[in-house]
Amino acid sequence: MRLEQHIEAMSSFAAGRAGAAALTPLMDSRAHPGQRAQVYRNSGILACVEALRSNNLRLAAVMGDAFFSALARAYADAEPPSTRSLVGYGVSLAHFIAAAGSEHGLPWLADIARLDRGWLNAHLAPDADPLAPGALAEIDGSTLMVSTLTMHPSLNIIDIEWAVASLWTDLKSGELPNRQMHLACRSEHVLFWRPEGEVRMRVLHPGEHAFLSSAMSQSPLGDACEAALAAEPSIDLSHLIAGAVSSGLFITIAQQGGANHDTHSEAAGWL
Repeated sequence: MRLEQHIEAMSSFAAGRAGAAALTPLMDSRAHPGQRAQVYRNSGILACVEALRSNNLRLAAVMGDAFFSALARAYADAEPPSTRSLVGYGVSLAHFIAAAGSEHGLPWLADIARLDRGWLNAHLAPDADPLAPGALAEIDGSTLMVSTLTMHPSLNIIDIEWAVASLWTDLKSGELPNRQMHLACRSEHVLFWRPEGEVRMRVLHPGEHAFLSSAMSQSPLGDACEAALAAEPSIDLSHLIAGAVSSGLFITIAQQGGANHDTHSEAAGWL
């Protein structure tokens, strides 16, 4: 048997796409692998469970070992790895948890998984040097308003339906929730990024969320400022932009020619 066929047979069995009989061509005298095959598959499932635990530490903490292990096994059966590497395994875990809401009765649980994924995305993202703190000060206001900013590659915003960001933070520090804890059904927008080797997170105010969402879509800075003002009219744009730069959220700025001085006059006036 050719090597690629050997690998495909082993991978299909480990992922549950084929039964033990698929390994028969690999055995001496083409004998049925018997119980040994199941031992191999169980080892693969255990590896998936441990990868999910490693990638979802806060979720595992709040669920407890038995509950999480059962969930992880069910997920591994339903969503086996598509690659031989388990780095980042579990992309659709939050969706899987949400779909099983009628079984576990915890509608906020999927949001804990979403926050774990946001942290992991930032952790696994490439490194990049943040924009120098004084970079924007060197550009005149009208040119600045039509320039676009590139976000740090680790930056990602997680939208959740339940107010669980503070719970997630407590879980990160090792504090388990009080049984009498009340969680509000209130949307939150949580920012994750890794500007200097360590992942950071914080909940965004409406203006910050609108500003960063616009900037992430490569809209000009003026449009991002107007989006922030629309979402939060009292926001201090100078403080918002300076804070974003000093926090390492941006890595480059692209200046555009032919600036229209009237296009973003209201936003420019705030800077």
